[in-house]
Amino acid sequence: MFCATLAVVWSSCLPTQATININVDAVQKSVVFLYAADAQGAVDRNRPIGTGFLVGIPLKSDAKRLYAVLVTARHMFDPTWAKCGVANPNVIYMRLNKKSYTPNSSDSGFDFVPVQLVEQSTPLWLHHTEDDIDVAVMSLPKDLGQEFDLVLLPVEFFPTDAELAAQSIGDPVISAGLMPALPGIRRNYPIFKFGQISNIPSEEVETRCTPQQPTFFVKVWLIAANLIPGNSGSPIFHVPLGGFGVSIGGTRAMLIGVQSMSFGGAGIAGMTPINFVYEILQRMSFPDADLHRGPQPPPTTPPQQ
Repeated sequence: MFCATLAVVWSSCLPTQATININVDAVQKSVVFLYAADAQGAVDRNRPIGTGFLVGIPLKSDAKRLYAVLVTARHMFDPTWAKCGVANPNVIYMRLNKKSYTPNSSDSGFDFVPVQLVEQSTPLWLHHTEDDIDVAVMSLPKDLGQEFDLVLLPVEFFPTDAELAAQSIGDPVISAGLMPALPGIRRNYPIFKFGQISNIPSEEVETRCTPQQPTFFVKVWLIAANLIPGNSGSPIFHVPLGGFGVSIGGTRAMLIGVQSMSFGGAGIAGMTPINFVYEILQRMSFPDADLHRGPQPPPTTPPQQ
């Protein structure tokens, strides 16, 4: 575990964004592309496997200092759990945009950073205590440095239990993630997709890693959006209705889930609710961590003497 100094940008309504009540620039800078390693442990540039996103947890004693974590779908790190028929990787790679980049140049604007998943046969990441939850969380590498153009989604952007329970069928959502056929030649370009909550099942949903593999069951909400396998691990946001930064109905932009699965050709995907990620964060050893969810209360004015 370590304290990062990466900037956090509150991804809420901005007047400069006329049609989407969320800071899309901050969202796409929080998204990372995940790549497989080859047999020698080097990055396989031809094997993009999914998406992850970055979350920042401030310290109570110093809100400018942050713990930084990577969140993705569990089946990215643990394909044996998902009955994918392949061994679990020891390392994967994050493809990250560099801070220093000259547009229209021939230089690459991204680099690959290894993420060690196992050390002495022990996983370095955490999953939920319930075995039907498709999310994984781990601390970022200590040597990540300050050379990448990243944003950490603030944990206060997570909904409270009441806010999550208030979500209902038809509520608008957006997602940003990897499209394997078009990751970008010189920069990462997360693809935004738009939809609605389709259903919130009270039972587990049956899925499978590939059509040839056995099924397993996960706890997900159903999202009416054309999400694809490369989007696995993408953040999914509730976006309040309205325009020009003005919200309708008293809601706020919130991170409500992680994309887990998709039903090819049906335009329906499965989203693991974000409260399960929050429960993992609560189990992690983050001294002095401020895990406050929801908008920060306004400062109180001391009574005048």
